[in-house]
Amino acid sequence: MSMSVTIKLKKDVVELAEKMVKLGIAKSRSHAINMMIEQGIKEVRKEVEFWENVYTGVEELKRTGFVVSHGKLSELLYKERAER
Repeated sequence: MSMSVTIKLKKDVVELAEKMVKLGIAKSRSHAINMMIEQGIKEVRKEVEFWENVYTGVEELKRTGFVVSHGKLSELLYKERAER
């Protein structure tokens, strides 16, 4: 099912979509942008799943009364996210 949404894109993304159409990789700019999204969405899904698991784990720790004694949890999470 297709839906229509208006969005602003960076110039280089539009130019890439136009090149994809010109080279016959995509039928239209819309098709090209959908291809870019679909190829990138796998990585985004992994990132979202990771953070959902982190938040679920944190909530579970809160429910059990766990207290982070060293106070470095935010730093550890920040480093993990930066590495991804």
